[in-house]
Amino acid sequence: MARILLLATGGTIAGQADAGAILNSYTAGVLGGEDLLAAVPQLQELAAISVEQIANVDSADLLFDHWRLLVGRIREAFQAEPDLTGVVITHGTNTLEETAWLLQLLIDDPRPVVLVGAMRPATALSADGPLNLFQAVQVAVSLEAPGHGALVVMDGQIQAARQVTKVATQGVGAFASPGRGPLGWVDDTGVHLPMGSGSRQVPFAALDLPEQWPQVAILYGCVEPDARMLTFFLEAGMQGLVFTGTGAGQLSAGERSALGAWAGPRPLMLRANRCGSGPVHSDAEDERFGLLPAGSLNPQKARVLLLLASIAGMDRSALEELMIDLARG
Repeated sequence: MARILLLATGGTIAGQADAGAILNSYTAGVLGGEDLLAAVPQLQELAAISVEQIANVDSADLLFDHWRLLVGRIREAFQAEPDLTGVVITHGTNTLEETAWLLQLLIDDPRPVVLVGAMRPATALSADGPLNLFQAVQVAVSLEAPGHGALVVMDGQIQAARQVTKVATQGVGAFASPGRGPLGWVDDTGVHLPMGSGSRQVPFAALDLPEQWPQVAILYGCVEPDARMLTFFLEAGMQGLVFTGTGAGQLSAGERSALGAWAGPRPLMLRANRCGSGPVHSDAEDERFGLLPAGSLNPQKARVLLLLASIAGMDRSALEELMIDLARG
């Protein structure tokens, strides 16, 4: 029988409300991983599952320490247990996509890492968590899953870590991959997913995560943004900045002026966009200002990349080469 390690971190899937019809006023991260497993006895037909509790929080309260523990445990399990089929992670939906992308960049093993959450608490009349969890394990034990890296399974869809994002505050179909669509789907007839290629880029596979992480901020583009905020971050020695630019990642004249006037060291800086989909391409002024385009990465995933690049000690040139390699992959 397949063997799965279930790592529980909390979230809505482990949440409780006072009544079955309450979908919004609930407490996330109440039930433990063993409770989630016990609520879906059909899982015993799919795999032998061991459960470990990494955290039990609303994913809006997830910390770098939780990420470090999660990455360390996955690496340890894959190295020590050659017969382990894969890892499933129960996670809150608010920051699930960031954790998925982090793991995509760090975990160098063909075996699947599948993240799953829920949009309704476990106490809801039609809670989506139990079926989501069952389908996540279905995917993790399937022959098609290895080689894809980190996957997200929600509402019967299988999404890639790089493209997936939360696109709605309500409803069970709150996750999508804008511009790409899901990799596949899973239902009672099985897992419908192309076979993994067996080779993918894991640029930070050997990176040790520190206890003290660098600080990377996100600046949001809008009408007449306050450029003093940018100056404040530069003066504070922020190690990275992500601009959620308007349109195709455009900075305002005030922001460009503040960057041009800055005489100190420049942090790693990426231009993403606030549109929700579509790429950000290179610009003639990027080199002068020390910027790089984030490509198809949304701002929160661009921040994850900058965090790891800063930990790795990359400069702008090395980050530019990495961005080119990731775009090719």
